[in-house]
Amino acid sequence: MPTTTPTGPLVDLARRFRFNESLLSSVTDGFSPEDWAAAPPGGGNNPIWIMGHIATSRRFLTRHLGQGAPEEPWERLFGMGSKVQDPAAYPSPASLRLAFQNSGKQLEHLLSELDAEAAAKPFGTTFPDGSDTLGGGASFLYMHEVYHIGQIGILRRMRGRPGFA
Repeated sequence: MPTTTPTGPLVDLARRFRFNESLLSSVTDGFSPEDWAAAPPGGGNNPIWIMGHIATSRRFLTRHLGQGAPEEPWERLFGMGSKVQDPAAYPSPASLRLAFQNSGKQLEHLLSELDAEAAAKPFGTTFPDGSDTLGGGASFLYMHEVYHIGQIGILRRMRGRPGFA
């Protein structure tokens, strides 16, 4: 039985979300527990919080696209406005990475299959860039994810780690 290649308007976005899994692996390669816990000078989010935050954001998006897993208790630790806590209170980096990757598999399928009509449906919230559709919300959350992965990359260099390839 031949398979068809998805051709929906968000196929490329789905691929870019999946690319971020490799990017996140590169920027966190070799991280020690101290690296995961290190906040930037002057305060701010540490890498473990950032990774939990983007894993939570992906799960949020999959739920809005109709197939996400139920909210896990740990997701509340990483939502908008949550305070950075002692890293010991968080799930392990490995388990957060797994949640991030698993959501990526779901997003790839969901976004690739979304047609233009479905992408234009209301998300149920308006994002800071004014997006309020499923497609617009997915695009905003992709940009949000890239921003945060970039933060981890900067924190990596601030910790004296080499750049990544």
